[in-house]
Amino acid sequence: MDLIYRFDPYRPVVVTRPTDAQSALQALVTGNARLLSFVTQLQTGLLEGESAGPVVVPVDLVSLGLPLVSGMALDQHPFALVLGCSDARVPVERVFDLSFNDLFVMRVAGNVLGIECVGSFDFAVRSFQESLKLVLVLGHSGCGAVAAAVNAYLQPSGYAEIAFTHALRSLVDRIMLAVRTASRSLAEVYGADFRNDPGYRAALMETSVYLNAAITSFDLWREAQAKGRSDLEVVYGVFDISTLQVRSAPRVEELAADDVRRHLGTAPQSADDFLALARRFAAQAVGAD
Repeated sequence: MDLIYRFDPYRPVVVTRPTDAQSALQALVTGNARLLSFVTQLQTGLLEGESAGPVVVPVDLVSLGLPLVSGMALDQHPFALVLGCSDARVPVERVFDLSFNDLFVMRVAGNVLGIECVGSFDFAVRSFQESLKLVLVLGHSGCGAVAAAVNAYLQPSGYAEIAFTHALRSLVDRIMLAVRTASRSLAEVYGADFRNDPGYRAALMETSVYLNAAITSFDLWREAQAKGRSDLEVVYGVFDISTLQVRSAPRVEELAADDVRRHLGTAPQSADDFLALARRFAAQAVGAD
């Protein structure tokens, strides 16, 4: 199998930018579908030992982040802001198959919202008022920061190792709201005895990952409202490291690129919205591996 990155100097450079939140959402979802299609092609070729032909990836100066004229610096014009996790397996531009200058990316373990992230958010919404159309909080499956919070919740005696490390304790504490709400929602859906089920920890972990992304999106929605940017749509999603798909809820099947709400969910805008999401996630998370 040949994997070819091809630059055609005579191919016209066409730069299209999302003009509203809906087209920005579609750009993210379509990009994630392109990534999955590309990886599937490679995996199929490797497993079958042959390919129908080379896989060609077109590139140009814009996608490489280079100016069209030597020495000319590009202006920033991201169409979406993404708060994601620091996990090395979740490179945001790759997840959505997007180019340089498309996304304003903030990454922190557990995709939590600390004061520095709020400052970066404030900078972005002030500086990119014309180009910025969308805000996304992106969690991911198997998040180590969420796992640390889940472990501390299930075995409080083990929290001592974290408690004396101020920075780590602060990070875990921010995620604990999602974990506690996930636990309560699982009990509401399946009964208090479900805590003794062999699959409880996996269900708690998956529910917490989605809730953690959703609650952070709620916080950013409130920040946008406070800054007079009610035009910004705020969404959340979780990148499944195994399938490479971004989902708005656990175990959503048959994801189509044109069904954006199955990929990216609208940020909750009240406590009732958040609790309704918690019950939905809990109901869908059972059976998690």
